[in-house]
Amino acid sequence: MSTPLRWIPNAISLARISLVPMVIASIAEARFTLAVSLFFAAGFSDGIDGFLARRFNWRSELGAILDPIADKLLLIGTFCVLAYAGLVPMWFAAIVVGRDLLIMGGAITYHFLYGDLEGRPSIVSKINTVLLLLYVVAVLLLSTGIASLPGDLNGQMPVVLMWMLVVTMTVSTLGYVVEWIQRAARHQ
Repeated sequence: MSTPLRWIPNAISLARISLVPMVIASIAEARFTLAVSLFFAAGFSDGIDGFLARRFNWRSELGAILDPIADKLLLIGTFCVLAYAGLVPMWFAAIVVGRDLLIMGGAITYHFLYGDLEGRPSIVSKINTVLLLLYVVAVLLLSTGIASLPGDLNGQMPVVLMWMLVVTMTVSTLGYVVEWIQRAARHQ
């Protein structure tokens, strides 16, 4: 039996998508307090829509498409504008964006060649997502001038997170590629 509230997770994903231009504009305009607030709201909404979809079984095909699109748009847009503003190294933003484009391209290719790509993110991929969110929040908070860490930690914390991300992105991306190759081989 269908419940009239099943649309809520999809509406939350659409709201998250609508926040992306506001996050990008606030970073571009150096309104970092607003940017971190909007980015936090978008990240929080991701947890809420996922919780509601799982808890009340309000999953849908549309939600399975909207949720990852919202996540990718938020991260790709944010990293592009952070790099453009000089707040993150260009090479690092290129790795983050390239990884997301590779994963999206791989998933789309698999879908058209073999059908639905069912699966769950690995633990490394989940850790990577959390680190990405922490990294963006740290960069934005430090850019506000409101938040600071003792001594040289202001510059070191984002650098440490960045290198942790390089490792988790590499491991999780290789994991996706290996999994897709194995699944594709089973279809041959």
